[in-house]
Amino acid sequence: MNPIKILTVILYFLVCTGINCQNIFILEKPGTIKYFKYTVNDRIKLKTIGEKTLISGRISKISDSSIVVNSVLEIPLKDIDVIHREQFGFSLLQKVFLSAGIPYLAISMINGAINNDNPIVTEETLIISGSLITAGAALTPLVSRKFKIDNQKWRVKILDFSD
Repeated sequence: MNPIKILTVILYFLVCTGINCQNIFILEKPGTIKYFKYTVNDRIKLKTIGEKTLISGRISKISDSSIVVNSVLEIPLKDIDVIHREQFGFSLLQKVFLSAGIPYLAISMINGAINNDNPIVTEETLIISGSLITAGAALTPLVSRKFKIDNQKWRVKILDFSD
């Protein structure tokens, strides 16, 4: 047999034995194919039933019936009331508007102060930068979407791949 083929097969088995399966935390809409998955080290923001506190952080561990957030808080699945998910498009748009409007206003103010302009900031600059900043601020409610866990519309479960 060809030594390259033998080496390839041995290397394949060595790589496959080093792969560990991990559990996956799923937020899904029953009866549809719509779901969001979380693995270890993913960011999550949720509210619990009992304390009604907002918990935000990274998932440290996913067991068969609970998740651990920030290596401290173990949260059973039955205690999760709401999961907040960041809407990527709105979040990106908000960052673009704010990162364009604020520096534009600041640079215009510095330039006007250096050149001894009167007024330091022109009306056009205030309209443009103010519109960008206002649009960025107006997108704040759309950046995060709430998913109420009621087992009717949305539910959570864990896909357990442990041995």
